[in-house]
Amino acid sequence: MFKTIVVQQFSDNLLLRTDQFLSSLPKLFLAAGIVAFQLLLFYLYFNVGPQVPLIVFFVINFFLAAKYVGSEFSYAIAFMAAAGKTYIKIEFYPGDAVWWQGHWQFISSYSLYTLICYLINSQLASRKRIEAAFDELSRLSEAIVTETDSGVLVFDNKGKCVVANPSVARMLGAHITQLQHCELGRDDALFPSTLLATMQGTLNNGERRQLTVRLGTPQSEVWSVVTIGQILHADSSYLLLVFADISAYKAAQDAAAAALNRAGAAERKLINIGEEVQQRIGRELHDDLGQHLAGVAFMSQVLFQKLKHSGYEEIHDAVKITEMLNEAVGKTRQLSQGLYPEELKEKGFCEMMEKLTSFVEANHQISCEFKCDNNRIVDNPEIAIQLFRISQEAVNNAVRHGHARQINLRITGDDATNILTIEDDGCGFGNATSSQKGGGLGMRTMQHRADLIGATLKVACPGHGGTCVTVQLPTAR
Repeated sequence: MFKTIVVQQFSDNLLLRTDQFLSSLPKLFLAAGIVAFQLLLFYLYFNVGPQVPLIVFFVINFFLAAKYVGSEFSYAIAFMAAAGKTYIKIEFYPGDAVWWQGHWQFISSYSLYTLICYLINSQLASRKRIEAAFDELSRLSEAIVTETDSGVLVFDNKGKCVVANPSVARMLGAHITQLQHCELGRDDALFPSTLLATMQGTLNNGERRQLTVRLGTPQSEVWSVVTIGQILHADSSYLLLVFADISAYKAAQDAAAAALNRAGAAERKLINIGEEVQQRIGRELHDDLGQHLAGVAFMSQVLFQKLKHSGYEEIHDAVKITEMLNEAVGKTRQLSQGLYPEELKEKGFCEMMEKLTSFVEANHQISCEFKCDNNRIVDNPEIAIQLFRISQEAVNNAVRHGHARQINLRITGDDATNILTIEDDGCGFGNATSSQKGGGLGMRTMQHRADLIGATLKVACPGHGGTCVTVQLPTAR
């Protein structure tokens, strides 16, 4: 069978080369050769007689005339063949003429030859139309491959490049002729190593693959999505690579990421500025206004004592003023501790959380409880302040947006993590506005504070209602 295939391929190549050679010759030379071949047939017909069937050679001559010179010339050769055969048969072999004599001999031969020429020309015309359509399709395909912005590379089963368009040359930073003559295994430096490995995998198992690679040179960098697959054609396999340039998308993505980073940095700066402002206001309230109110309260107490010894009736007003001033001093101290919890450094996180719950109960008239595992006390001041601020924000959201009546705060943990949980019985996210559902500044602030200390923040709505804020912090910090 192998021998038969080799012979078939040899004959096909021979016919193709012969056809290319004859098509390259001038039509005048071909016409002269066909006429000479026709005269040679007449000579053979004259010498061997009508008994030898030379019709096959006449048909070959008609075919050569129609294909390489023209249909009109093939009909002229048919007329020449009919006239020549009639003359030879009538003049030199009158005994074989029988009733095929004179005009009937010529008419019958010319009719047969004309019919053969018509069939040959019809077949050649159909073939030319098919070849023209195929050529047009090939030109269209070539134009599409050449003009498309996507890069196209095709390798045969021997690793030799058979198709390469300008787009892929631009992406790879190579010249188009260099790609058109490249071979896998010899010119691997043209391709990134990851791309070569993927190409080899597709060659081995035929699996369609896709990857994103950076191509080109450091001066002209290109990001591309490469789709790699195998195509089968004429009992041969080819490796097809299609390159889609995503450099613009990559640049836009990088710009968006940079913008997000800048926005995050600005937001973090805003939060830090807010923290600094809170601390400054807290210190001013504690050190300035608080001390001033304490001094006024002391003077009011002295005035009360004087009025009491003198027996003035305004003693009751002095008592009220003293009580109000002492209450103002207490509220100022509570407010300053909320803004700047200086006692975090002295008394610890759990005590400040207890004061937070007391402040919430006193000011909002709701139940607020705090439980702490004494073995899991947060002793890092930086971590403590961030957890305290998260607790403040979560409690504030529960009171203002969730309309909660019960808030529970607790610290639990094990050898791996500390967990802060703030849970309320409010309306949860279901009745909250979009700004409170995760897009609000308060929620982003809590997330940022958790990120600063390497913690994980989760906000959920339990099945029984309300909101549960969980901050999970690694213990080894």
